[in-house]
Amino acid sequence: MGGGSCELRTLLEAFLDYLRYECGLAENTLLAYRRDLELLLEFLFARGVHDSAQVQPEHLTAFLATQRSDKADRTVARRVSAIRMFFRFASVELKTDVDPAQHLLPPRLMQTLPEYLDVEQVDALLAAPVGDDAMMLRDRALLHTLYATGARVSEVCDLTLNRLHLEQGFLSVRGKGNKERVVPISARASEQVRHWLTGGRPALLKRPSEHVYVSRTGRRLSRTRVWDLVKEYAARAGIKPSLVHPHTLRHCFATHLLEGGADIRSVQEMLGHVSISTTQIYTHVDQKRLRSVVLKFHPRAG
Repeated sequence: MGGGSCELRTLLEAFLDYLRYECGLAENTLLAYRRDLELLLEFLFARGVHDSAQVQPEHLTAFLATQRSDKADRTVARRVSAIRMFFRFASVELKTDVDPAQHLLPPRLMQTLPEYLDVEQVDALLAAPVGDDAMMLRDRALLHTLYATGARVSEVCDLTLNRLHLEQGFLSVRGKGNKERVVPISARASEQVRHWLTGGRPALLKRPSEHVYVSRTGRRLSRTRVWDLVKEYAARAGIKPSLVHPHTLRHCFATHLLEGGADIRSVQEMLGHVSISTTQIYTHVDQKRLRSVVLKFHPRAG
């Protein structure tokens, strides 16, 4: 990236350090913010702008106009968020009231409904790893863990032995922002995890490891590999692989709990959502059940 060692670049590095060490943002989020802001700085440098005091609102709107034509609204919305946070940080660091990004508005996002499987499809997916060798024991335990806890795939990949409390029926995961939360795990899933720990995991370990789920070479299982495994077992279960990914099991966890009558606040806590509005996207799945309740009990429903 051009621009030499100018003030904007120095501010960018300080901002990313602030997000990493003060806010505890995940590395993937930091990488996305870095990409977004480096694109902006390249745009500004090409126009001879190297100092934050030179940045005008018109520069930012012109940059975003170049993004809107060929980028998804969600990507543009994230870039608006990154730009606003960056210049708010800059105004504090430089002790100035000038903030060229304060009036930037993100595009309105259409709320997309998450894909999910019904209970029979999930049962078929969980049963797809057949056999008692180490890999099958691992994959069965992995799928059961994803569905039984609703944990993100990164949280399951990062799960360590000291965070398992199977006898007590829960595990501890480290989520976004490095925040820890306790998640219940069912007896059936706990049983599959125990089978893996005693009958499969020792055979794959080539060196000491604290990670619960390891690869064929004994290393921490990667998110990419989990993605491939879920697709593979979806195909074996007769489910179209393009409709399924690791996050689908998280959606299924929330969906099936709400369908069963779970309190949305409890689901929010288990998913690790900061805002209830994030969890409320799952309430669409309850429409059929609510309709059946109205038809059954409302005096004018017939």
